[in-house]
Amino acid sequence: MKRKTTMKILAGVLSTAMMMTMLTGCGGQKKDAGEGEAKSEAGGSGDVITVDFWTAPEQYNLDFWSKYADKFNSSNAELDGKKIEVKVQMMPAQPSSEAGIQNAIATDTVPAISENINRSFANILAGSQAVYDMGQEDWFSEIVAERKIEETVKGWEIDGAQYVLPLYVNPITVCYNSKALKALGFNEVPQTMADLEKLLAAYKDKQEELKGEGISHFMCRAEFMNSADYWERWFDIEAPYNALAKGTPLVDGNKLTADKEALEKVFKMYANMGQSLLTGTIDALWQQETIPVVMGCGLPWDISANDAAGKVYGMDGDYVFGPALVENAGDTPYNYADAKGIVLYKNKAISDEEHNGAVEFLKYVFTGDGKDTVDVDWLNATAMLPVRGDLEENETLAAYFDEHPALKDVSANVAYSVPGMAHEKGAEIMTALGEKGVIPLMNEVAAVSGINENPDVSKYVDDALNAMKEAGGLE
Repeated sequence: MKRKTTMKILAGVLSTAMMMTMLTGCGGQKKDAGEGEAKSEAGGSGDVITVDFWTAPEQYNLDFWSKYADKFNSSNAELDGKKIEVKVQMMPAQPSSEAGIQNAIATDTVPAISENINRSFANILAGSQAVYDMGQEDWFSEIVAERKIEETVKGWEIDGAQYVLPLYVNPITVCYNSKALKALGFNEVPQTMADLEKLLAAYKDKQEELKGEGISHFMCRAEFMNSADYWERWFDIEAPYNALAKGTPLVDGNKLTADKEALEKVFKMYANMGQSLLTGTIDALWQQETIPVVMGCGLPWDISANDAAGKVYGMDGDYVFGPALVENAGDTPYNYADAKGIVLYKNKAISDEEHNGAVEFLKYVFTGDGKDTVDVDWLNATAMLPVRGDLEENETLAAYFDEHPALKDVSANVAYSVPGMAHEKGAEIMTALGEKGVIPLMNEVAAVSGINENPDVSKYVDDALNAMKEAGGLE
């Protein structure tokens, strides 16, 4: 993805799926053999163990995984004298990929393995005992060590277990209009909230001059007015919150653990932009001939479109990424990890041989013959950062990053990326944050305020926290 395609999970979809006709074209034919027997080819000889793999519903994901499945299949890997054959296809995506997976679980058509799973959805699957805990497996530990993600996987734990092998991450930080920064006297990106306050004050002094140059607003984010697309709160609220809260999560387990003071700072940051914060739509914002804003959410999937539009990255170019803003210099710039990974499904339709065959495929890709090429191939196919703890030092990635400086800068933030909450009502919680906090803040404060008026935002934070607590049934 260059843009989130996740949709809100429909309530009760798993039970509803029980009554649905089995989806066609979704892989994993239902077996006639008893549990523990392998699906077979070669005229029913049982000489081939067929492992179904579902990719994210994007052509480039399908192309990537098909390439590695072909390589693996050509290696003639075996289990107990039987050849392992990996078959790849896209997961169903309507009404959402999550609903498609839940339907497949209910109808015993789920694959042995898939990608495209975030931590929140993994929590739902784990609660239904639909996925394996990989954390105690030697092969999982070997992949973690090879990819140097010992610290990273700690953020993926769910009740002390590891249900997801992290695959990619889009660190959500801040993006700036390089030309606007220079026009406002800034030769480097802001690092702290104080830096941002100085930038906003400079904009206030020069806003009429900048309008003449086509820079009409300090920030534009139409998504502030949309609570239905709950994931937008990951990018505009949770990302800056993580840095200001020093990694304290909004929700931990079934507890509302939000740092109220940090959330107030996020709300005040936007409120202080006042009417210079545009909540209307500017299509292709960062690809405009003149970028009409000073800053915005740092969304890595914009990079490809920016490149296609001829935009040059860097302080001497058109746009540049900066870290999540911290309170004090030296604080860790935690950000939101727009990240997904791979799971192994546990289902009566999946034999032990199929499961073990899926494990062999993962070992081939990440610690076997695929390990020296998989990350560069992934980057070339998706332009999304692979989850590695050594992105900046890894020699196999150096040439790619030299050719793609925007992603190189973004990669520096991977180490500080925090996955979203693991809660079955995560969608409802973030929807409540938007409905009861963000939208009223925009309508009642930002829309009627001047720049840097320091309005009291405590009411909106209280309302948001209370709504989140109620929506999630949180303690």
